[in-house]
Parts: sequence; C-alpha cells; structure tokens
Amino acid sequence: MRAVVNAKEFSKALEKVSKALGKSKYIPALKEAMVRFSGGRCVLTGTDMNTWLTVEIPAQGDDFAFVFYRTANIAKACRRFDEELTLELTETGEGRKRQLRLCMSCGNRVGEFHALFPEEYPTMPELEPEHSFSANASSLMERINRIKYATLKPSEDTRACCTSIQFSGSRIYCLDGLRAAWSTDEALSVPKPFMVTAAPLEHLKLFSKQDVSVNLCKWYIDITDGSMHLVTRLAEAMPYDLDSAVPTEFQEEVYVSPDEFLTELAYLKELMPSGQKPYIRFCGGRMLIQADGYRHQTKICLEGKSETELGFNLNHLADALRQFKGESRVRMKLTGPLSPIILEAEGRGDCALVLLVRQKYVPRAA
Repeated sequence: MRAVVNAKEFSKALEKVSKALGKSKYIPALKEAMVRFSGGRCVLTGTDMNTWLTVEIPAQGDDFAFVFYRTANIAKACRRFDEELTLELTETGEGRKRQLRLCMSCGNRVGEFHALFPEEYPTMPELEPEHSFSANASSLMERINRIKYATLKPSEDTRACCTSIQFSGSRIYCLDGLRAAWSTDEALSVPKPFMVTAAPLEHLKLFSKQDVSVNLCKWYIDITDGSMHLVTRLAEAMPYDLDSAVPTEFQEEVYVSPDEFLTELAYLKELMPSGQKPYIRFCGGRMLIQADGYRHQTKICLEGKSETELGFNLNHLADALRQFKGESRVRMKLTGPLSPIILEAEGRGDCALVLLVRQKYVPRAA
C-alpha cells in the first residue's frame, strides 16, 4: 500500500493534530496520531478522548490507515522533508505476530518505522449538528484569552460552570465562584447557550485569522474551516445566569490606572510571607496589608471620591486588572463592603467582577 502527499503540508498537519494527543499510560494509542488515506485525501487525527483534532490534505495513491508509533520523533523527522513524501505500509505475520512496517521516503531521505493498527485507535464520535453559527477564530480566541483567567481547572469536585467558557446570546463569560469576567459582542450571537471547558478552546489559535463554522451537536461542538476540525465535548449543564450575580446599582464610581494599581499590588505581594492569605484592605486609594506583625501600605491615585472600605484578594484583583492591559484608565464601580467590585473600560465590551473579602479577615487601615 502506497500513497504520496506534499511533505510540507503533511508536516504542518502532523504538528497541529499532535497538540491534541493525550498522555494516558493505559491507552498507548492516545499518545499517537492516526493517518488515513481514502478517496484521494489524507486525514490526520489526534485525540485525548475528550478532544479530537483532524486535518485533511490532498493525497494520491491507495486507501489504507495506520497509527504512528512515537509520533513526536516522527514529527521532528517530517520537518526535514520537502516536496513529495511517499508513505508505504507493509503488513507482516499472522495472528499475534501481525505487524505493520511504515516506510517514509523523500528524496534521498528514507525512514522505516513500526506502526500500530488503526483499529487500536479511539473512534471519533458521530456528529449531527443541531445548530450552527459562524465566527472569526482569531477574534473569538482574543475574547476568550481576556476572560479565561476566571476559570478553575477541572476536577471531580468542581462544578462545570466554574471550569468552562460559557456562551449565551452575544456574551462569553467565565466565573469560578469568587470572580467573573465577560465579553459582549453584538456581532456574534449564539443560537443556543452552551459551555465548553477552557483548555480545548486553546486550539482555536491553529485556525489563525480564518472564519470558521461552529456546529453544536447534542454532546459535542465541532469547529471547522473545511479542512481542519476541532471537536470537543460540551459540558453537560446549562450556563450560569450571570445577570443574577452582577449588581445593577452602584454607590461609588472611581477611575484608576491599571498599570499603577498593578505596580502597587506587586509591591505589597513582595512583602507578603509565603502561605499568608493575600488579603488587602482598600479605602480611598490607600492599600494595607499586615505581615509578620508589621503593617505595610501604599496608595494609588483615584479619579473620583471613594469612602467605602473594602477587603479583597490581591491575586484576584490583579488578574481582573490585567484583563484591561493597555488601557490608560479603568472604572471601578462600588456598591458596598460586601458587594462585588465591577471593572470596565470605555469603548470595550468586556468587564470583570471580583468578590470582596469580609472585613474581619483583613487588617484594619490606619
């Protein structure tokens, strides 16, 4: 069995699908990429059983399939190939002694490798789209990157809404129980609310600046540009009602410089002993921590007047301020010592919310 492909296209496709490979020691095939030739096309697949990445390129020759063995090493070799790449697959032995031998040749370079049988590879789920919409992959990735900090890593004890990127209407949002971040773009409205774990959506960058079709199936989401498919499992829960957690009335509004605020937070963090909860008291621009029995404080400039005394987690507020990197000022909207802080910037569709810490856990300001 023999097939021919463009070496550069094959190498790029293999690099992409390798991003989705798993690390299971119990299913060796999850560490490898599968290659299938059929009908003049070559389809490469990588999966970790939760996410599938497939890339399709033109090919010539016979129909056959195999699974690479030691994909990472073969991917390095493929970078050295140029122009036409020929793949020849030979089966030897019978029963338990059956083996696949793969020969890859390009110009003067020839490599022979052991290969795995395709039936050892996990089967990709059948997809029946129920809803579809279009989006620009780069724009969507940019929005997700701004807000994904407000998610937790998946675990058996963590609710899906705290680990996922949530889509509803024209809004994308994340919340981990202590903070939230969202992005609104009226140019993109999803036909049905859904949630996807944050990690698989990192693969959106593989589509570069292309427009993609997003297909919502019963259990999966399929993102494709026609030749590449990113398929991953949907969270089995409905998105959280974000509006129920966001205050609508505020007692104070002040403007701060995110760069200045982050600089002073970094100063206080350096003084905080390891293991101490990163709680800070804030009032009128003045910030205070207590460490090893001593008090440390600093101050930032505020545009506007604020007399509300607050306690917050330094790390959570720093993440929220970084969401607005590059802005000259950010508006802080305050309701009271127990209500969340809202951060937003003029002319932007994204916002951040940070829950406050009860005052009894924070040293009192001087």
